[in-house]
Amino acid sequence: MGGLAIGALGGFMIGLLVAPKAGLSRETMGDSLMDVRERTNDLLESVRGNTESLLNNTRQAIEEKMALLNEAVEAGRKAADYKRAELIDQETT
Repeated sequence: MGGLAIGALGGFMIGLLVAPKAGLSRETMGDSLMDVRERTNDLLESVRGNTESLLNNTRQAIEEKMALLNEAVEAGRKAADYKRAELIDQETT
């Protein structure tokens, strides 16, 4: 994602330098580039924050599902042990 933003920013800068429009000074273009750079950085920070939040939420959901799965497996083991003991008792009587 960062490479895409850097490439877009580079393309934008080259485009402004190669084909400046009438009335644009180098100072105006420099200001525009700084604005684009700031907006790009803000966007990247937002994407990073959203990605970290998504990863944290996903990790938490996985941990919760694993806990439920472990409880179900343990309950299944206990039920199997109980049934096994019950069958053994029936055989011996």
